[in-house]
Amino acid sequence: MADPFTSALVSDVVGKLTSAAFQEVGLLWGLENDLLALNNTFRQIQGVLYDAEMRQTNEKGVEEWLKTLKSASLEVENVLDEASTEAMIQSLDSIKHKVRTYFSTRHNPLVVKTRIAHKVKNIREKLEVIDANRSRFQLTPTNIREDAAGIGSENSNGETSSLMSKICGRDEEKKMIVDKICNPYIGITRNDDDVRVYAIWGMGGIGKTTLAQYVFNHEMVKTHFELKCWVYVSAVFDVQRIVKQIIKVICGPEDLKDLKLDEMSLDDLQIKLQNKLTGKKYFIVTDDVWIENKDMKKWDELCKALRCGTKGSTVMVTTRKKDTAQLMAKIPELQHNVAFLSEEESWSLFKMLAFPGGREGENVRELELVGREIVEKCKGLPLAVKTLGSLMSTKEKVNEWQLVNDKFVSEMQDNGILTALRLSYDDLPPHMKICFAYCCVYSKGWEMSKNSLIELWMANGFIPSQGDVSLYMLGEEIFSCLVRRSFFQDVVEKNETCKMHDFMHDLARNVMRHDCAVIEPSKELITSDEVLHVSLSCHGFRFSKLDLKKLRSLRSMLVFDDDYQSSIKQISSHVYLRVLYLNKIKSSTFLNRIKSSTLPESICKLIHLRYLKIYQAYIEVLPESIINLQNLQTLILEDCRWLRELPKGMRYMRNLQRLDTNGCDSLWHMPVGIKELTNLRRLSQFVVGKEDGARIGELGNLNLLGWDLKLKKLQNVRGLRDAKSANLKDKTNLKSLILYWSFGRSEETNDSEVVEGLEPNSGLQELKIERYMGRVLSPSWLVKLVNLTSIKFSVLKKCEQLPPLGKLPSLKRIQLEWMDSLECFHDEDNSTSKDEILFLSLQELEIRLCPSLVSLPTNFPKLQSLEIYSCQKLRSLPDDIQSFKDLNQITIHWCEILRRRCEEERGEDWPKISHIPHLNIRSLELHDGGKNEDKDEDSETL
Repeated sequence: MADPFTSALVSDVVGKLTSAAFQEVGLLWGLENDLLALNNTFRQIQGVLYDAEMRQTNEKGVEEWLKTLKSASLEVENVLDEASTEAMIQSLDSIKHKVRTYFSTRHNPLVVKTRIAHKVKNIREKLEVIDANRSRFQLTPTNIREDAAGIGSENSNGETSSLMSKICGRDEEKKMIVDKICNPYIGITRNDDDVRVYAIWGMGGIGKTTLAQYVFNHEMVKTHFELKCWVYVSAVFDVQRIVKQIIKVICGPEDLKDLKLDEMSLDDLQIKLQNKLTGKKYFIVTDDVWIENKDMKKWDELCKALRCGTKGSTVMVTTRKKDTAQLMAKIPELQHNVAFLSEEESWSLFKMLAFPGGREGENVRELELVGREIVEKCKGLPLAVKTLGSLMSTKEKVNEWQLVNDKFVSEMQDNGILTALRLSYDDLPPHMKICFAYCCVYSKGWEMSKNSLIELWMANGFIPSQGDVSLYMLGEEIFSCLVRRSFFQDVVEKNETCKMHDFMHDLARNVMRHDCAVIEPSKELITSDEVLHVSLSCHGFRFSKLDLKKLRSLRSMLVFDDDYQSSIKQISSHVYLRVLYLNKIKSSTFLNRIKSSTLPESICKLIHLRYLKIYQAYIEVLPESIINLQNLQTLILEDCRWLRELPKGMRYMRNLQRLDTNGCDSLWHMPVGIKELTNLRRLSQFVVGKEDGARIGELGNLNLLGWDLKLKKLQNVRGLRDAKSANLKDKTNLKSLILYWSFGRSEETNDSEVVEGLEPNSGLQELKIERYMGRVLSPSWLVKLVNLTSIKFSVLKKCEQLPPLGKLPSLKRIQLEWMDSLECFHDEDNSTSKDEILFLSLQELEIRLCPSLVSLPTNFPKLQSLEIYSCQKLRSLPDDIQSFKDLNQITIHWCEILRRRCEEERGEDWPKISHIPHLNIRSLELHDGGKNEDKDEDSETL
């Protein structure tokens, strides 16, 4: 398969050589003539690239020529990058007296000029030879594809996110499966300890996962089961990893903070999961299982933690192997073989994707005739139908459709799915090909973050620039295009995460087989100087010095495993690295000490670095020499709990677009001058300084900030005017805001003024306020947040009055916790006027540890879940609770008055709630006693 990297790389080099920025770089280093000559040579080569790529499969000489061109192009890009980086460092000359200690003689202008000139001379000589061979192969010049430079060049008719969740046909199968798993009496054996398993099996691409997703999201299933969880398993059945995944899904991010799952043994994890599942009816999907008879001990280990659910609890398994289905779901009634789609079902799926929103025109009839021929060749395989349907949505002419149909016939092999995927892949522009193929650095089944993907594409230079449009926005267009083309699936929550089908992953890995080394358990490591990207998810792996020496052109190093053994110093010898992703690196890999106080200086010498992620490392400070990383766009220091201070020189890292310090709870303050990082688009938290560090006003001009922002140590804000200087109102991209005061204060200082001054934009979707000490919380701007969907107030110990939350039209979730003085909601939230419907969209209400609360508002028309914990004075449930049509879950723990009123058959409120499918009511005495916490006779679970 053609290498996508060379075309994209040459286009990128030409773009850089002709840019105004590089004209200035050429002037600085005296390279004007050299850059012009390089540009002319690359232009000549670019004209024949398409012909060369078409001929490389059958002509070994052309294939070798392309390899040599690719290697030379990488060298050119490295030299241009070095020249640009050194120019940025020289531009800091005006402040060099402040930061001169960060720079070595390596950055002396005369030394730099000589070094770069020598490299340019060498590369020009290589390119002259390559250009001469161009004539020897008689390569034919062709016009560069029009879409080679465009981002979203294809037609995109209509919405796609809703299409991804639809499933054509299989109506009888869907109904039968839902009915069976919701019937607790089907498949129950004499052995009460058996876990009920329903298995869906069939060949790859047949639609097993899609069918399971339909069942998982079915309304009847949502109502029938208390807990639902989806886990991707893959070829390696790792019990410990699976148990961790289930716990993470069930608990959610808030409850996971103090669990330290990574430090738990399997026994501890099983006990933790048992505690979560005991007394609950659960539905757990384990997707893509390959277990065999010899591995059944592993399944038994998992079952130890699953045998505590109530009657009807079910594990659904998807697998390609009939034997696996029979091993796990021992009763034939709970085994389902997924059949091929019928011809009409296939056509319906194809038509839905190829003609989104319907297509009008005089050639529609002709397109349908060709389309039916394509569908027939897909042989009822949904993945093939879906991929080609998505491809055809970008074609308007009959001859374009016929061309795809003819290629499908000529290239058809034993596996029609891979042929279909290749056809769709070949139709992508070069930059989209490489963006898709790069995704193979993740393991199969990995839930990929859209933000991370785009940042990695940017770091590697895969996204071609288009004037002043931000690379991130262009990356979003590429991502959306790949979603529309069905290269990504399982797109979740406004396209924030996605996955790749296993066959798509195989395609990507095949495309990148020379460029990417993916190190996984039981896989042989093959290294060469062609490898550009290394991905490691293999426990306890250690590179040999020889292997690392071979990786001379390395650009990406992604370490996903938490037991990487090689020295960081070894990695940092790869001077051309653009991406360094280190996950849970142990301190021994830094400086071979028990605790390392700082990031190794060697990392700060990687001047080409664009993306640096360090997760859960034992570091206290970053060295000031990090200013050398002038190209850095993304800096993620996640869960580095000992990190106290960021470098003062960070203000000079003007290309930084994301600074993520989530979980760095020891951080004292932000560095002074952070306001100068005007390209920042994402700042996870801002710790307000007092005597040292940045004041809150430094946020004022950072108006590109988006996503989420946590403001900490708000007690250091001086008042209303100081708070307003943060200018949150103009940060239109901000979606989530956390306002956080430090622990240990006994009285409020100016909390209400500060909240009033921190008015966000009306587009805000999530708001959390923690450790506010005022008696009244009622900022004037809250009622303006018409897009707010979630609100949480935590540890507001003295707050007696809430703002009128009922008037927020989009609010779906309210969480209140540790509010000692709160007696009731705002008076306006208790209105009984028929003219005004309050809490119009609220679906979830959770109240914890509010010991003074005595009443709740009367009406929540859309409420689905009500959870109340430790509210000892709460006297009753809402009067109109019987009319809450969507309410299906009530949890009441340790609220004695309320528990008695809700007691089965005897309580005053029992008639109001007896119809609710999931009731979980637990007493205070039970909590205090502890011994019988999970016994059915002491808690009502219906």
